[in-house]
Amino acid sequence: MKLARVVGTVVSTINAPIFDGRTLLLCDLVEPSGEASGGYLIAVDTVGAGPGELVLILDEGTSARQIVGEKNGGPLRTVIVGIVDEVAGPASVARASHAKAADHPVAAKSRARRVRPTAPGG
Repeated sequence: MKLARVVGTVVSTINAPIFDGRTLLLCDLVEPSGEASGGYLIAVDTVGAGPGELVLILDEGTSARQIVGEKNGGPLRTVIVGIVDEVAGPASVARASHAKAADHPVAAKSRARRVRPTAPGG
């Protein structure tokens, strides 16, 4: 998995069917400290991430296709699987997404998409 900051949206009017109805986000890769590590990825958003947010990216094709429920394969490799609230550890000094301050010590947490189970018949 990789850390990245969402910097934009990618729009494609002609694409493989696996991308129909899915949001593609342009993400700059970052170090745990919040500094740019160089490079970028275009990822399918599965959690409702937005510009400026620090995200957790899964960059493994088979796992990515399982997350979006694609059983027939296809050219999908990278998905956003979490919005990171904070990163902790010796190398991390950056507040992750919302504050965007680079000088606060923090604790690690990831905000994943929460789905509430429905009661039978409801």
